[in-house]
Amino acid sequence: MRRFGISIPEDLAEVLDTLAERLGVPRSEIVREALRMYFRDHAHYMTRHRCYGIITVVSEGFKHLSTVEEFKEIVNTFSHIHIDEYCINSFVVSGDSNRIAELHRELLKVCRDVRYIPLECKL
Repeated sequence: MRRFGISIPEDLAEVLDTLAERLGVPRSEIVREALRMYFRDHAHYMTRHRCYGIITVVSEGFKHLSTVEEFKEIVNTFSHIHIDEYCINSFVVSGDSNRIAELHRELLKVCRDVRYIPLECKL
């Protein structure tokens, strides 16, 4: 193990404390798992490889669809649903990690919530 200190805003610290207490685990275990998940979810930025995964997008309106159209060679299929004023989409993607990272970056520019969930990750 390697130890180091981090600073986080008070509101995040309170959420961390509450979750650690309710799960009955140390805060450091939650932080380690959060980092593992974040690194796995962003492996497509770190090393070039073939990726398979799902990109979820929550937006207000269809402003991201023209962006997705530019990446149709890596988008295998998608689903779309409306809940209240939000558009919720999921895109199944596969292809070169650099191209998936590019799509991810472009979606982050126009949508409120974007997450890439790898189905296969090689770090």
